[in-house]
Parts: sequence; structure tokens; C-alpha cells
Amino acid sequence: MENKAVWKVVYVASRQEKQVAKQLGEAGIEHYLPLYKKLRQWSDRKKWVEFPLFNGYVFVKPTKLQRDEVLMLRGVIAYLRYNGGDAIVLDKEIDSLQRIISSGYSLESINTPVDFEIGEQVIVTEGPLAGHQVDILRKNKEEYFLVSIDTLGQSIKIELPYQVFKKQK
Repeated sequence: MENKAVWKVVYVASRQEKQVAKQLGEAGIEHYLPLYKKLRQWSDRKKWVEFPLFNGYVFVKPTKLQRDEVLMLRGVIAYLRYNGGDAIVLDKEIDSLQRIISSGYSLESINTPVDFEIGEQVIVTEGPLAGHQVDILRKNKEEYFLVSIDTLGQSIKIELPYQVFKKQK
């Protein structure tokens, strides 16, 4: 594992996620910045704007030689640390994030079915998140609910239809 590049997380300065991702791309360093779209209202217009899913973080997969180069980029503060070393993010976690973003599921809507209880853990049975355990956050009389998937000590909120879930045993 020492010689193989692994996914890590860097802290970045406030509102610098996109600029850091651009610099990483220009430097040829593999990176991932999950973004979601949100409709913003101005006094004269509405516009879809992309926002980072995790404020202040960018995922990087530097080689051993690129590790310090990442820290030299404008806007990068430090690597996220865990147990005295750089925190490692598993490939499957990055894959899950990429599936979530590319799935087209709404990341902010709050609609849930009455069939499930708030706080209940359920399993996704269909779609790109099949097999993942999620927590129900909110419900109402609609056929959708807001669920949470935990990663990096933070939650991702996703709207999913109740038909794709089954109760955990």
C-alpha cells in the first residue's frame, strides 16, 4: 500500500474547492470534487449553480512524489489526518460518491413516505445505490424520503423513492 496511490482528503481554504480542483487537474494529480446543483434566486433571474458536496474538502489520489506538491498549491491547507497519518478514503467510498452525484437524485429535497419511521435504517434495493444502508431523516405523505449516507464523518442527504427500500431485519 506504500507505493500504490490511494485516495486522501485535503482541507482547503474557504470557498476554494473549485480553484484547488482546477490546479490539481493542471498539475496532473488525480482528484475528485463532488458537486451538486442548486437553483439560486437573484433579484433579476434564477440560475443553477454548482456547490461542493463537502465544504472545505477535496479528494486527491497523489503518487508518493506528488504528495508534497499538493500541499504547495494555493488554497490547500493540509491533509486530513487520522491515527497519526494521512486519512485514507477507500476506492469504494469514492465510487459511491460518484454514483450518488451521477444518479441525478435530488440532494436537498425533503419528501418521505409514511411507511417508514424517522431514524430507521433501511437498505437500498435498486438503482446505483443498491446494497447501501441508509438512515431515514424526514418523512411526509409524499412517495419520497430524505435519507442520509455517512462518509468522512459527514452525512450526504439524498431524496429517494420509497419503492427502492426494504426494512433491515
